[in-house]
Amino acid sequence: MSHFSFNVLHWPIVLKQCDQAELIYLSQLTELTEQLAIQASLEELTIIDSQGYCYHPQPCDSDIQLHLFAPQPSLQQLIDWVRQHASQAGHCCTTKLSANNIEQLFAILAFIEEA
Repeated sequence: MSHFSFNVLHWPIVLKQCDQAELIYLSQLTELTEQLAIQASLEELTIIDSQGYCYHPQPCDSDIQLHLFAPQPSLQQLIDWVRQHASQAGHCCTTKLSANNIEQLFAILAFIEEA
């Protein structure tokens, strides 16, 4: 696994907690910093950026390092996570939710956040 700094992230990003349907949509670094500070366990957190890259944050000394997933989740897996999130947010017919690429998926997430 490789180490990364936060400047590799393509914004906006989404946080996914292990075993949680809710996704947390973030548009800037300050929001990420706030979210990381309140997380009980960074090991159970996934960061998905708007290019579709997924990372695990890991504490390292007094810093946090990003480790790139290997292998990366498929677009279908990301769509499934967004479907679960949409259902949790009260949207119906989430099985019809689909995207052809990561840009469309993030547009759907932005719409869910605005609703």
